[in-house]
Amino acid sequence: MISLFFLSFLLLAFLWNLYYAKHWSRNLLVTLRFLQDFVYTGEQAEMTEQIENRKKLVLPVLEVAFHVDKRLAFHDCENTSVSDYTYKRDIFALLGYQRITRKLTLNCTKRGCYRIDKSYLTTFSMLHRRRFSIDAPADTQLYVYAARTNVSDILVTCERLMGSVQCAKRLFEDPFAYASIREYTVTDPMKTINWKASARTGELMVNTFESTHMEKVMLFLDVEDSGILKYEYLTEDAISVAATLAQKMIARGMEVGLCTNIAEVSTFTCLRPASGRKQLTDIERLLAGHNSDAKVLPLPAMLNGFTKEYADQAADAIMIFISRNGISNQTAIETFVGSEQAVWVIPCPRNETCDIHTADNIRLIHREVNDF
Repeated sequence: MISLFFLSFLLLAFLWNLYYAKHWSRNLLVTLRFLQDFVYTGEQAEMTEQIENRKKLVLPVLEVAFHVDKRLAFHDCENTSVSDYTYKRDIFALLGYQRITRKLTLNCTKRGCYRIDKSYLTTFSMLHRRRFSIDAPADTQLYVYAARTNVSDILVTCERLMGSVQCAKRLFEDPFAYASIREYTVTDPMKTINWKASARTGELMVNTFESTHMEKVMLFLDVEDSGILKYEYLTEDAISVAATLAQKMIARGMEVGLCTNIAEVSTFTCLRPASGRKQLTDIERLLAGHNSDAKVLPLPAMLNGFTKEYADQAADAIMIFISRNGISNQTAIETFVGSEQAVWVIPCPRNETCDIHTADNIRLIHREVNDF
């Protein structure tokens, strides 16, 4: 009788394991999702981990594991390990038709584009004698944009260079871009008189209009670090300068373009000057995706390629070069600029001098950067 009982138990356990092995993953959904599309370096991001069991079968133990780049650090280190990646492993117990959602907080310590494309689900048979695992697809990504930095000295220099250009542009007004109202002068044409404002004030008033041309800036970013000693923090500062300038200038209504030797298929990358939120997003994402191990072109080669393919983009634009490679790039920059006005920003280690002397039409700005 006892042997029959044990045989029945073993048969039942065997049949249950067969059924469980076949059906445990059916209608089991795991969703990983970053709650933000982007954050800035040093900020926190949030993501949700949602597990949904859409069947009656109970899952006593379900292990959900995934990994992200180790530059993203989970705020709660429980069930987390770090090696080449940051590995996260959570344990759940799911009843039939139950959904569990957890919110995770991450510290975004480095610029980059981070993606989760897979999770790993594991459960166990009765008495934990067998292990069942499957891969579950995921599709979520987070951009960590370059940190913002102080660029007030660069903006002041650019505003001075734009002064004469502004005066010239005011000679050509856009009749569809209304600016303000002012008092009439004898040189104003009759068609610009604002009769309603004149009746209200008792004096002749005329409409003024914005320029037909928008202010245009072309950023040239050099991320090459070809020396024996690597200065990654200087490259990061150069990227932060480019991102911050783009944000502030686009916010002022300027057209901003970016040319960089962040190489894609052995060539440089160029974004034509444009304004608006989309242009800023394109610039931010391009800069966020740069990997310090990626191949880059020397700045002279990039400028030669720009001259051949995008020469018209620099016309009437203030050129801003951001490069820590001073002596090796000086001749190329001076040749490219010619007699036009330009700004050259040179990040250098704190307490080190950057002994470079260029033509008077190129304004040099030295940035002393701390190695954190």
